[in-house]
Amino acid sequence: MVDFHYFIFVINADAAVFGVIVFLMSYIALRLVYRMWRRSLRCPHCGEVYATKHIAHIPEKTLPNTLWT
Repeated sequence: MVDFHYFIFVINADAAVFGVIVFLMSYIALRLVYRMWRRSLRCPHCGEVYATKHIAHIPEKTLPNTLWT
C-alpha cells in the first residue's frame, strides 16, 4: 500500500494552469507598480523627475569674486 504523503507531489493540470496564470498576473502587476514608483521619484537637488536615461544636471556652486581680489 502506498503511503499518503506521496500524493502531495501529484498535481492536476487545472491547478498547474491556474498557478501559472496567477504567477504571470502578479508578475505583470508588480512590474507596473515598480514602473509607476520609478517614474514618481524626484531629484533631491532640483526637484526634476528622474528619467530612465536622463542624468540630472546639478549646477556647480561658484565662489564669490571677493575671494579672488
